[in-house]
Amino acid sequence: MSVTYLNIRDRVVARLAEQFAGQKQIHIAAHPGTFNEEEIRRLVTRTPAILTSLMRVSDRDVNDESFCDFVNWVLYRANNQDTLYDGALEIVSALIPVIRNMDAGWCIDGGRGIEAECLYSGSLDKINITLWAVKWRWQVRGVAEGGGILLPGDLDWFEGYDAGHIVGRQNINDEVHLEVDNAHSNDPNSG
Repeated sequence: MSVTYLNIRDRVVARLAEQFAGQKQIHIAAHPGTFNEEEIRRLVTRTPAILTSLMRVSDRDVNDESFCDFVNWVLYRANNQDTLYDGALEIVSALIPVIRNMDAGWCIDGGRGIEAECLYSGSLDKINITLWAVKWRWQVRGVAEGGGILLPGDLDWFEGYDAGHIVGRQNINDEVHLEVDNAHSNDPNSG
């Protein structure tokens, strides 16, 4: 099975659902992109919410690596006791470590470059809503026809490395066994 960007976005949503399973009041779902005030008014009944949008894909075409830029939208409706939207900050505080540790078999590390920005406005405050945008990047591999991680074809040039290390006052033994292929040499005098 090949990995698609849809699989990647859905993995993020599933991982968030797993991590916030104990907090049933938080609505977790995918979202196609950015918001306007009218849509926020429509979504107000599903708050608090963490909505995930895959916003950009950068395919470097190097060993099948891609960078997926996400935004997790934290939508929060305050009550009379929470006029500063502290509940939204609690959700953002819990969300960032989950992003940092995001995992899948086809990813490289967790989420990186995490930035959280409050998009509070007076017009949203009139309906007791605040919105946070938590932006981050995930490096993934294997997004291709047939999936899997593509390895460079020149890996067979490396033969191996053997080493002995000093423990206390013992001598170091160090051996390197490399095979040189003159066809790949940059030296014009090599034969």
